[in-house]
Amino acid sequence: MTDIQNNPVALIDVQSEENASGDVAKVYAEMKEAWHMVPNPMKLFSADPALLRHRWEGFKIMGENTSVDPMFQTLLRMLVSVTHDCDYCVGLNESMLIGMFEMTPEQVAAMKKDPATAPLPEKQKALLLFVLKAVKAPKSTTKTEIEALHALGWSDADIFFAMNYATDMVATDILINAFHVVRDY
Repeated sequence: MTDIQNNPVALIDVQSEENASGDVAKVYAEMKEAWHMVPNPMKLFSADPALLRHRWEGFKIMGENTSVDPMFQTLLRMLVSVTHDCDYCVGLNESMLIGMFEMTPEQVAAMKKDPATAPLPEKQKALLLFVLKAVKAPKSTTKTEIEALHALGWSDADIFFAMNYATDMVATDILINAFHVVRDY
């Protein structure tokens, strides 16, 4: 195991952008083209190049989804990460909400305390609150809640997409926290 003091990314060895090879180098190039950087959490996945590719392909699929907009996705990532105490993800998504979506720091702080204050249309807010509830207490969901989401116009595919997105975020939060991924933003 690598000492975090000797590794600028995490507790385990990862491939740097300069030393990446094979498919890791290809994925890093794709990320840089799309995001203009390779975030440290994605570098963490280079410990297993097949999982890095899998994670990257998943991000591309999520980015193509038109049911939920980028602001909703950013809010969801931040609020799930608040629940799982992932400082990296909370901070990154906070900065995106402020910088990209022009929210005030006060709005972001309010949403972290009470997600119902999120400036979303009723339809999106209902999905957001359902997913956040399910992430905290998965066995608490009901058919009535699903029917209410259907009545607002959400399909089963939409609901599943949002829930899958949130569960991916939970897994990412755990990995980032467990391996002490260093902030790079």
